[in-house]
Amino acid sequence: MSPWLLLLAVVVVGILGWNLYRRLGAGRIAAFNEKRRATSRMVGRGELVDGNRHLEVALALTNTSFLYENADMQASIDLQWVREIEYDTELATGTTPPTGKVLRLRSQSQTFEFVLPNELVARWHMMLPPRRATAPVAIQPVIAELAAAVSST
Repeated sequence: MSPWLLLLAVVVVGILGWNLYRRLGAGRIAAFNEKRRATSRMVGRGELVDGNRHLEVALALTNTSFLYENADMQASIDLQWVREIEYDTELATGTTPPTGKVLRLRSQSQTFEFVLPNELVARWHMMLPPRRATAPVAIQPVIAELAAAVSST
């Protein structure tokens, strides 16, 4: 067998293997969504953005948690610790995803970004409305006093 024919066979098998892996991966995300559907307010798919890596994940929202998982990981964020929820067209790195919108969740020390498909953004927006961080309750009276002092001068 000639080396060129052997090389071509290896490339074809590689392409077919990659295609099969991609098809089975999509089925796994759907299986994760079906598993969470009964106990969640909303489920869907998205991409977890971790630096320059984009990992396809199943997303689920319960009354207390935001869950994301794929075949390699399973993680959740307790909503009580989320300070800000933001929907944007750009990632924190300044790049724009080729499709979809960015869901950004900020806790006290970390930011999580997910790219949502365009057709699901409105539903996510309704189920997980945007919110900005507010000043702690103990600081608000001090801010009001400062504002009053500044406006009276």
